[in-house]
Amino acid sequence: MCLAQKRGDKCVFQAYRRKFRDTANLSSPSVTPSCDIGDDVKSPEYHVKPNRREISTRTQTTLAQDPPDPLPLYVDQLIEDHRVPGRTRYLETIVTHHDSYIGSASIGYFSESRIRALTNRLGHTGVECLLNRISAVVSDRYERHHEQPATDKLWQKPESLPEVDGTTMRLYVSSYFSQLHPVYPFLDRSKFEQRISNVSLAADLAGDIHWSALYHTVLALGCQYHGGGAFEPGKGKSWKFYQVALGFASDIFVGAECMGGLQAITAMAIFALNFSYMHLDSLFIKQAACVAQRMRLNASSDAADQHFRYRTFWVIYFLEKTLSFHHGITSVIMDSDIGCPVPIIPESVFGDYNWLTACAGLARFLSRAYESLFSISATWNTEASYYRKIDTMNSVLERWRQSIPMIFRPGEPFRAQSFHGSCETFIALQTHFYYHNACIALCRLTLHLGRHSDGPRQVAARKAIMQAARSIIELLRHIDMEAYTPVYILAHLPLSALFILFDLVIHNPTHPETASNLALLEVAGGHFSRLEYATGGSLPSSVLAEFAYIARTFVRTYRVEGNDGSTIAMPTNVNTDLPRRQDDSLPSAASFLENETHDHQPPLASPDTLPLFFPAIDDMDAGDGSLTGFDVTDLFGTSIPFDQNLPFWPK
Repeated sequence: MCLAQKRGDKCVFQAYRRKFRDTANLSSPSVTPSCDIGDDVKSPEYHVKPNRREISTRTQTTLAQDPPDPLPLYVDQLIEDHRVPGRTRYLETIVTHHDSYIGSASIGYFSESRIRALTNRLGHTGVECLLNRISAVVSDRYERHHEQPATDKLWQKPESLPEVDGTTMRLYVSSYFSQLHPVYPFLDRSKFEQRISNVSLAADLAGDIHWSALYHTVLALGCQYHGGGAFEPGKGKSWKFYQVALGFASDIFVGAECMGGLQAITAMAIFALNFSYMHLDSLFIKQAACVAQRMRLNASSDAADQHFRYRTFWVIYFLEKTLSFHHGITSVIMDSDIGCPVPIIPESVFGDYNWLTACAGLARFLSRAYESLFSISATWNTEASYYRKIDTMNSVLERWRQSIPMIFRPGEPFRAQSFHGSCETFIALQTHFYYHNACIALCRLTLHLGRHSDGPRQVAARKAIMQAARSIIELLRHIDMEAYTPVYILAHLPLSALFILFDLVIHNPTHPETASNLALLEVAGGHFSRLEYATGGSLPSSVLAEFAYIARTFVRTYRVEGNDGSTIAMPTNVNTDLPRRQDDSLPSAASFLENETHDHQPPLASPDTLPLFFPAIDDMDAGDGSLTGFDVTDLFGTSIPFDQNLPFWPK
């Protein structure tokens, strides 16, 4: 009996539950609400704390409406059925029987089958010879630095601290906070500057390893903007400061976890984004992500330092998610367990562009794209499911792009004169580069899925991947050829763009767009030649310019001798050893293309009658799970072999 009947009143209780409004139908039917970037990451002004009843109502509505996951993880099948075979993302079973898989990492890999295909297409072994030369360069750098005794001292504490006077120290700190802090705003500038102004700074550094590691890493980062950086490890003034921080790394890793230690690890990770120590970026970024979660920085907090906990977490989140997607490795951050808001940091707001919020949105997109399209469990997707998810992620990416103010927006003209200072220009470049890299990943997957068809989806993807590669190369002139520029921007993404245009030129020698693509290949080759000059020859990247030479020679010979589409023999005046180009012996792209427009040349077809062709990504596996072939990105890899374990790692 209910309480109303006990009082003698009429019972109006009903067993029916309240019907809640179907919020899923409020959005456009073509867009899944949960896929909106705004639903994943919002700025603090949108974070209104709901009351308990609202939370309960939303929970009941979600439970009533959300169907069970139709696509369980592959690990679920491994646990339930011991007969299910194991998988890696590169096993032949996936490529053959689950051949929808393709990695999220950038294009830089030449498998043996790809080399054979290019040899057949070109009619000569020029690409293979060029790759052998690059491989020899990589091996030589590896062996040369492996024999240096300094390599074994990477983690050892220096015998004495580097000397720096107060004026120079403040100059380096000021450069750090003006150039890098707006990009990675995880520190409190006022507290940092107050601490370095203390008369007892030396004693403070001696008594706190976390503070000492952070302090010296900030000096290492700041001095790079005053000629202290270097493209080789163990050189430059920045190394002397960074060596102090590395000497404390093992103690910080195994010691008690605290904000000071986490900030030191994060700073060391940012320094490792450059050429000299890029072999350490994954180590420090992944460690920072694990520590941040163990310290519960991913959750909402009522602590007095909550603002700095939030900003530190989101900087680490951005670093970890972009690293994982770029290298095609699993993220260690669980997105479903994030509850801290994205703070507004004035130093990272440029007009109406909130850089940190944009970073969080992009990182969340990369995380979702990797999980739904590039993970092991994603190999279970049917072709229709793949296309549906690709469309969803394209919509999410486009909404993210549209959320960027016009002056910073990818896909719009890049006007360097509109930005105030080098830091703002760098942030604009990063925005463009990360967007184009995401576009390339989605286009590659689309082309891989439709490699046996030539429908409208594939046609659009070829145009999109070509435009993304072109946009990257057009932006190269704005990149600083300095040691502080991340290797991702300085080399990896330009290399991907170069190979995309190389494939497009080789497979479309008479297409109307080939002339422009050849010219941009020359621009990319010039970029890598400039890079070799900037490094003083320590990074012989000018060899990559010879891909443009091969492409230009092929197109010229094809138009003269091979209009039937057959393979072309190597011209007698071309040396398969491909020596370095001389400006006085080879025509420039502009003069060559001008000569190709004479009346004796066959007329070019229109874009409508001659669609672009782009080769599918081939099998990169030897059958035992190992990759066969050569990764050209090794040319930009570390010249220090990463086999020096940290002191606390088992030998």
